[in-house]
Amino acid sequence: MDFISGAAPVVVFAFFAGVAICALTLLMLLATIVMRMIALRTERIDAHAEALWKPILMAPGTAAVTGLPALHRRDVRGFIEAWNEAHEPLQGATTDRLAQIADKVGLQQQLCRFLDTHRFHHRVIAVMALGHLKSDESFKRVLPLLDDKSPIMSLCAARALLQIDPQSGVPKLIPLIVDRPYWSQGVVASILEETGAFAVGKRLTAATLHATSDVAPRMIRFLAGVDPKAAAPIIREALRSSLDTRIITTCLQAITDPTDLVYVRPLLTHSLWFVRMQAAATLGNLGVPGDETLLVGLLSDQQWWVRYRAAQALLKLSFITTEDARRIQQAQTDSYARDIIDHVLAEQTIEVAA
Repeated sequence: MDFISGAAPVVVFAFFAGVAICALTLLMLLATIVMRMIALRTERIDAHAEALWKPILMAPGTAAVTGLPALHRRDVRGFIEAWNEAHEPLQGATTDRLAQIADKVGLQQQLCRFLDTHRFHHRVIAVMALGHLKSDESFKRVLPLLDDKSPIMSLCAARALLQIDPQSGVPKLIPLIVDRPYWSQGVVASILEETGAFAVGKRLTAATLHATSDVAPRMIRFLAGVDPKAAAPIIREALRSSLDTRIITTCLQAITDPTDLVYVRPLLTHSLWFVRMQAAATLGNLGVPGDETLLVGLLSDQQWWVRYRAAQALLKLSFITTEDARRIQQAQTDSYARDIIDHVLAEQTIEVAA
């Protein structure tokens, strides 16, 4: 170290800075190794617990609930994972046997302990498990999580509440669906459909009828997925009188009743191309003999996407064969119309070959 004592201050600083950086690097490497070892150990423990409990939880509902192994504290997370997996085929329901197992192992207390941790994954799986547990205490513990800052957590809480008690959960959830556009629409739709039209239909219909133009498209889509019959008159009225193109295009996507095509056909000549495009797609899904003539008229539209969707819709009609499409193509004098049918037929050939 003698060379340090006689060196310039800058050299001394650089030397000790290098030593400090090397020491910090080694500490970070050591911390990474330790964390990885802990993670691997935790995974092994969870895997062992799942392997132990999964056959018990997956057993037939008539199997006796006797001779259960003790649920050790370190095995709780693996048990909860196995518990949630056992409920997946039940689509939100549970069984008396699973409820007995939960009672015998004291699952309620374990889940409340998990909710009180700061570990996000622990809290999420605990909320999911509480939804399957279906107790009054579970409802009380999950309810505040509807206001969690994490959309994942709040949506998990919403699903759990509707699983525990749809009658009490739906009035709390519907206003949040209206007010929270940042919630995943796919997840919300899945939760509502799982709950069913009987539980959510009336309140969802009322919320849709009173929705603003910004919210209405989302609500119409949700309602159509849960209760198409309740959505039909709302869709019908919107197609008949609404000037909001977002609502119109949403209704065109959500319509399911062929008798309502009387409100769709006039939109094939709408001034906005994307409305014509969606109307053509809807006609392809629900069209009846005679509608092919309307679609043929769109094959010469000035917008490529309108021509494309019209050609696709034409070939989707159950009463139009490939040979019929070729005959229609040969009858066209417009090159755009002939080309777009060629394009869609080529796509079909590729799809069949794949």
